[in-house]
Amino acid sequence: MYLLLFLICFTGNSWFSPLFVNAASTILFVGTYTGDGANDSKGIYAFSLDNVTSTLTPLGLAVATPNPSYVLIHPTHKYLYAANEETNGRISAFKIDTNQPERLTYINQQSSGGAGPCYLSINRAGGHVFVANYNDGTVAALPIDGIDGSLKTYSGFDQHVGGSVDPDRQRSAHAHCILPDKIEQNLLSADLGADKIFVYRFFPNNGSLLRINAVSTARAGDGPRHLIFNSNEKFVFMANELKSTITVYSYFPSLRPIQIISTLPPDFTSPSYVAELLLHPISEKFLYISNRGHDSIAVFSVNQSTGILAPLQYISVQGQNPRNFNITPDGKYLIVANQNSNNLVVFSIDSATGMLTATGSTAQVSKPTCIKYLVQ
Repeated sequence: MYLLLFLICFTGNSWFSPLFVNAASTILFVGTYTGDGANDSKGIYAFSLDNVTSTLTPLGLAVATPNPSYVLIHPTHKYLYAANEETNGRISAFKIDTNQPERLTYINQQSSGGAGPCYLSINRAGGHVFVANYNDGTVAALPIDGIDGSLKTYSGFDQHVGGSVDPDRQRSAHAHCILPDKIEQNLLSADLGADKIFVYRFFPNNGSLLRINAVSTARAGDGPRHLIFNSNEKFVFMANELKSTITVYSYFPSLRPIQIISTLPPDFTSPSYVAELLLHPISEKFLYISNRGHDSIAVFSVNQSTGILAPLQYISVQGQNPRNFNITPDGKYLIVANQNSNNLVVFSIDSATGMLTATGSTAQVSKPTCIKYLVQ
């Protein structure tokens, strides 16, 4: 029977003894923004999620490491990689303990190739980690040792160039994500500062990246943050941070915008900025996106033939600044990481309608920033 290991990036301030985790539970590893204060996080923490009652139980500090604001699990489920979001950007590698999977052991770290690494992805073969460095707008590919999971010096690198109309956020390039497509011949990188989607060809034999295109966003000032593909690669869904919109693009053979839709209700006029977006992992009939300012999750239906979105729900996240969220692999729960209110909130998902309902299950954490899953 599966033991699901759920990973959330969060900052926690409590220390707990490890608990036995059975097959009815999901472990949450939480990466964080760290600090020196008594109530600040010290690294990556662990929780368990009861898959029946949705109760979250703290499991303590998994490993100490500075500002692990984004985490990623190796396809073999043996290793965890964390982006240490600092001026001297680094990626750290950790081993997942098979006997105590809520504990992580440091392996090594390498330069991320830039300042402020904020996003990681990996190819299915598990041979390379891809990183986007926000502060100076660079992307890189780091080889992974096939024997011990350690990281090697980056083999692929590119410097984004460009700016756009926002005088505060778009004076220069700010790479915010990089993600292989399903075929893994190409990677797309959303750059918030340049208002562009950079397209790369990846060569796994030597780990190099070749930029083949740079596509401007549908509207100046969009500020693209994250993107996702649907499973058949017909569509790319782009979260535009600065405009609080989603742009739906046709993907193959070229990126072409087919819809722009607001993530906010029509009567909301205060500042708000989108963060994470995901498709429902089972049906892909629903898309979810977080609004920071409106402090909500917006739910959309997805026309799987056309890619067109239609709004279904705006639900409060019961906190402030929902930096990230993720959906359990069975599609049953969505857990939100509210960075500014220091809490995690669990919602159930109606599989027929896609609508969210708060379960009443929460956990107090400090500055949660990212959510991921591990199945073992």
